[in-house]
Amino acid sequence: MAILVQLASTSNLIAQVKKSAPKTAASVKTKYGALAVDRSNGFYYGFSFDQPNLAEAEKRAVAECNKRGGACSIVLTYSGTGCAVYRTVNGNVGTAFGWGIAKTKEEADAIATKECLKRSGGTQPTNIVWSCNSAQMGLLKEIYNASPEITGPVKIGNQVWTSTNLNVSIYKNGEQIYYAANQKEWEKVSREKIPAYCYLNFDSNNEKKYGKLYNFYAVTDPRGLAPAGWHVPSGSEFLTLIATLGGEKVAGKKMRGTTGWDVKDPYKFAHGNGDNSSGLNLLTNGSAGGDEYGGGKSFLYGIWLSYWWSSSAKSGSDSFAYYLDFNKYSEPRVTDYSKTTGAAVRLVKD
Repeated sequence: MAILVQLASTSNLIAQVKKSAPKTAASVKTKYGALAVDRSNGFYYGFSFDQPNLAEAEKRAVAECNKRGGACSIVLTYSGTGCAVYRTVNGNVGTAFGWGIAKTKEEADAIATKECLKRSGGTQPTNIVWSCNSAQMGLLKEIYNASPEITGPVKIGNQVWTSTNLNVSIYKNGEQIYYAANQKEWEKVSREKIPAYCYLNFDSNNEKKYGKLYNFYAVTDPRGLAPAGWHVPSGSEFLTLIATLGGEKVAGKKMRGTTGWDVKDPYKFAHGNGDNSSGLNLLTNGSAGGDEYGGGKSFLYGIWLSYWWSSSAKSGSDSFAYYLDFNKYSEPRVTDYSKTTGAAVRLVKD
């Protein structure tokens, strides 16, 4: 018997069962399964099972996840007889999710729960989704598991922050965010003040490491850039973060990642690599300039000029808002710049 998907929470239970005909030993072939997740929030997922090959298993899992509304990628693939389980706390917790595979659903659930607890701050996950390949499909084998790539929120003082840059292409209400795929399109969104995102150097290959760069119009769009339960920090919340980490003179090293910040640049900003002791792991993700200072032309800063938007507009100005960056003395600061700038986004928990 192959279990398609079972979704359970404290209030509902849904199960679908697909019966398979008995197989002889000669007809048994290895089957494949996969799990796809929207890594930016963990709310959207897609499973596949009993697929004839790995490519088809991945394709079906991603399609199911995207159909639910996510921007999804594969996080688990496996072959043979066994079960995969996906656990989340609820739709408001962002990256609090985990998964696992084992010979039985119960064993897989124990692994998934343990992984979820790493990212939930100890909150027990109540939602479960699971699927099993049919019996007699060969020995269970894990092909790919993205768990080591997924980091959870970090608690700093009384704040809880995401430890990766935001990477959503859909607003909280389900509508698509405008994607500026090249410089010409970024010039358009800058001139017309269209809420939008792009990738570092307009190269989508940078998405996995750096996430997306958003302009301020997307940050403050009423459709909601952040998943439920999270928000783009205000300028004062960034200042609180800096103070909690010991102030400007020492906080920068704690906030920056351990590689990439020692790059030489024409502005001679002596950032230096950090030690990431805060767990924030801020990267040199660069930024995209808008038309405010580009004479109607967009431009790309080098990766040494890395910005993170706040949700705070500058009082008395229609064109400027505040973001976090690092000045030439390696100190974090909250300063203002054009709303047309494309910058990374971190979230803080409500």
